[in-house]
Amino acid sequence: MNHRRLVTQLQPVSVNRRKLLQALGASGTAAVASAALFRAAATIAAGTGPSAGTNRAFTVTTVNHLSYSSLNYKKTRDFYVDLLGMRVVWDDDTKCQLDCGPEDAPNSIYLTSGKPGTEPSIGHFSFGLPDYWSLADQLKDELARRGLPGVHPDGEAGWFVNGPSGFVQHVVTVKDPAMFPGAAAPCVVARSAKCKEAYEVGLKNLGSIPKANAKGVKALYFKYVVLHVPDVARERDFYTSLMGMKLVSDAADDVSLRFGENTLVLRRTGADGKPYCNEFGFVVENYDQATVKAELDRRQINSRPSAFGGLAFRDPNGLEIGIAGQK
Repeated sequence: MNHRRLVTQLQPVSVNRRKLLQALGASGTAAVASAALFRAAATIAAGTGPSAGTNRAFTVTTVNHLSYSSLNYKKTRDFYVDLLGMRVVWDDDTKCQLDCGPEDAPNSIYLTSGKPGTEPSIGHFSFGLPDYWSLADQLKDELARRGLPGVHPDGEAGWFVNGPSGFVQHVVTVKDPAMFPGAAAPCVVARSAKCKEAYEVGLKNLGSIPKANAKGVKALYFKYVVLHVPDVARERDFYTSLMGMKLVSDAADDVSLRFGENTLVLRRTGADGKPYCNEFGFVVENYDQATVKAELDRRQINSRPSAFGGLAFRDPNGLEIGIAGQK
């Protein structure tokens, strides 16, 4: 156990190394001190110490959606359908929802039309919480108790909250007709006629949308989503303590968190310190790298080996995506 690294990770929550070691009894054996230091670090980092009250985690299990703003949402939609076999389950001719994986617990992308002059981007994440409806009031109370920034409802089926970097996300139902692109305004009451009518608008055009190409692949779920933030340790603690994500790797500037089938990767930003997401990847069915590479070449899509396994390439807007097989 590296004491120096643990103490460094505690700095954002103002832990005094000398006092902490005194409390542990610095004259004890290294093994005992290390174990006690780890427990103290975990308690303070999660915000569960006496002065912070007891935090409650709401364990998310899916990427309900990435909110993706594109100047040509139809071109982007057709790329993900044609190459990755994603399902268009909602489309009102200005924005759409693309799903992959199980119909009752999908991973999704919400594609919207960006304003002229803006860069294509992932504006926020949305994570699916099982039993959301029975936990919604408790989630609301916990967000308020922690005093987190940016808390406001997304209709009745979700709650927005900003992470420490300011990057927006929300916790929502895993699957519900009150959660679709643009649902916030009409679905203030989830089971209202207004919400139902808005949802049904996006079902009318589905028959005319191009279907998946047999030569493409079939995405199953997000293998990884990469978020660049100025303070990786603070962001890590936010996701583990509030959303129940599990730490699977922990380097100073590169952290991986697991939830359900998905992995959130946290990396340090550049000089300006602004949070951003421009990279994500999928696990695809029956992955064969040689076959996939040949198909990408046929489509004149340049690809290269990915650090996450499989291949990486750019989508029509320049965002980097990857595809790989199941381990």
